[in-house]
Amino acid sequence: MNLDWEDIHWKDPDGGTIVLHGVLPTVVMPNGMRPRITWHGLAIMGSSEEPEVWDEEDKSESEDSGINLDSAILNGGLDGLYLEMLTWVEGIQVGKFPDPEPRRLYKAAVNHERSLFFAEPDMDDEDWAEFLGKEARAMTRPLKLLRIVFTSRRWRKCIKKMRNFVVEQPVREPDGLQAASALAATWWTLNRENSDETLNIEKDMRFAGRLRGGLASLREEHGDDAILMVPLQQASKESMLIALEKLPDAEESSSLSGLSDVEEE
Repeated sequence: MNLDWEDIHWKDPDGGTIVLHGVLPTVVMPNGMRPRITWHGLAIMGSSEEPEVWDEEDKSESEDSGINLDSAILNGGLDGLYLEMLTWVEGIQVGKFPDPEPRRLYKAAVNHERSLFFAEPDMDDEDWAEFLGKEARAMTRPLKLLRIVFTSRRWRKCIKKMRNFVVEQPVREPDGLQAASALAATWWTLNRENSDETLNIEKDMRFAGRLRGGLASLREEHGDDAILMVPLQQASKESMLIALEKLPDAEESSSLSGLSDVEEE
């Protein structure tokens, strides 16, 4: 597993670059670790409904600060366990809703009229709806359900293993990033294990194809210099890189046009 803090710059053989920018869910990344390159489009690792979800979370927070975090923890499961343990990490801002880094880049894309793409298909996509059905069945098989009963035990075993992969944070950045990285990687790994590896790979390939489709759209304006920024869970960078290198067919996934090459502040 690749838990380093460097972005991955994947060169598409058809032209352009996809930048896999690792983030930690609900964690505010320090200014020094935010992208400082010029990018022309943004891909969100969710569906086109994600901005609406963010708006709802933002509204809830304005009415009752911390309500989204409290609700997620009370709901339990892997999400609740991750967030509860994250609140013990010192030196960084954690447990923030809406998810701060993807939302910040999204707002930058909108403000500068850059193209937006969504890696996850919407529910009106029949193939995607069928995939989600297969994934749900895989997660509810008896043996999978039995593993969920022992989530706390699995978490403890997995977090110990993650210590072998954690990478020291950049110079002058807070030590808490290492702990948050280990927690996020544990959360991601156990969620993957709750499904089926064949389905995990199929999902990665579908997402990678849609990322390539977004980059293809950007090439129409910027040619081989086109750059697609992709904020995604740090622990998932390696699996997404593997999927991209298999060169799945590009799939159109644009939702907003109007490009600019203004550098991210």
